[in-house]
Amino acid sequence: MAAKRNNKVLPIAQLFRRYLPQDYAQKRAQIEQYQSFFATREGDAVFQMVTVTNVTGSYLTLSLPNAALTAYFRLHGEEIRSELRELFGVDLNLKVSTRPHIGPVFSDPVKKPLTADISRSSSDQMESSADYVDDEHLKKALKSLSKTLSKHLK
Repeated sequence: MAAKRNNKVLPIAQLFRRYLPQDYAQKRAQIEQYQSFFATREGDAVFQMVTVTNVTGSYLTLSLPNAALTAYFRLHGEEIRSELRELFGVDLNLKVSTRPHIGPVFSDPVKKPLTADISRSSSDQMESSADYVDDEHLKKALKSLSKTLSKHLK
């Protein structure tokens, strides 16, 4: 005899509770607490670009959008650690990484018009100089380039 199937629809929150770690809510609250510390820090805009990615017992994992900001942040690491120690009463080591912000991906790239930053006389000189080149492939390429550029000149 086949077992009866339970087709009961579960709310999303209940479904996720099954798969998330037990301390998820606490971890999320900690991350938001540290994130607000960096977001409200005045004096240096670099600290407001910090994204808190994880908090463990001894580490605070952070990311910044580029390597230069990450290096700058690391220079101030001890200052940050002491402020965190004073404010939260926890001595955390900082793990800082670079995670660049990736913009939206365009499925259909927009073809940009060719912009020629060259004068008509330069284009004409390129074409006439091509006649003195011994390599036929290079001669053909130079003439083609000058012809293309001359079409796009205003």
